[in-house]
Amino acid sequence: MTQGEPSLKKLTSLLKRVRSKYAPPAAEPAAPVLGADRVLTELLISMLLWDATTGQARHACKRLHEHLVDLNDLRVCVPEETAEILGEKYPAGLERAMRLRSLLGDIYNREHAVQLTGLEGLGKREARAYLESLEGVTHFAAARTFAIALSGHAAPVDNRLRELLVSEGVASEEMSCTALSTWLERSIGADDMPESVVALQAWADEEGRAPKRDAPDLPDRPATKAAPKSPAKPEPKAKPAKHKAAAKAAGKSADKPAREKAPRPARKGPSKDAKP
Repeated sequence: MTQGEPSLKKLTSLLKRVRSKYAPPAAEPAAPVLGADRVLTELLISMLLWDATTGQARHACKRLHEHLVDLNDLRVCVPEETAEILGEKYPAGLERAMRLRSLLGDIYNREHAVQLTGLEGLGKREARAYLESLEGVTHFAAARTFAIALSGHAAPVDNRLRELLVSEGVASEEMSCTALSTWLERSIGADDMPESVVALQAWADEEGRAPKRDAPDLPDRPATKAAPKSPAKPEPKAKPAKHKAAAKAAGKSADKPAREKAPRPARKGPSKDAKP
């Protein structure tokens, strides 16, 4: 392996180890999130799972059910409220909430409903392209939904898994999540991919750590910070009126403001003192 290139040999050894340790349980369909269909449920779970653990995603789903009525309620919920529902310690809570709002809004605009049942009737290439084109979706969420809900060949990689693969010498520090995901899809066969996806996620749940906030700027982690509130500006102090001091006599200070004279009333007729 040359410097900067991933190691297929180390990947093969790692997959053998994690598959034996984290044997996937019998596949069971995920419980619907706020009444969502099967594909949209996996997409929402994937959005909650991105850069988080399975336990955190499950707890987030529970809180969504406790505080919201349905998907439309989540769609119109402002990001700050959604982030509060997820919890103040949820990784990238506000960014995640902003992405969820954009995602559901885009789906509604395209489908005139909050559903993705139509993807099951599309070809694999078209379905994946649709998922990746959704506003606010991360590469990890699109790939995981394609793999889990549509049985597609995809390898979801977020920053938690990326850091673990780097620490194992499988990938280099220079590789982004998206590039690493593409390489894994070329390196893992179609028959081994479903088990590998589950095992790698379980491995990341147990040994991964929260991504650093100063992590490199990756394609699936754009900066989407909320605009900071501008601090209240103090009321401007009244500036003293500037007067042009007429130096009528020597010794008078030019800094001393001249007295303002009251305007004289307009004359209605000739003055009594005026000479004819």
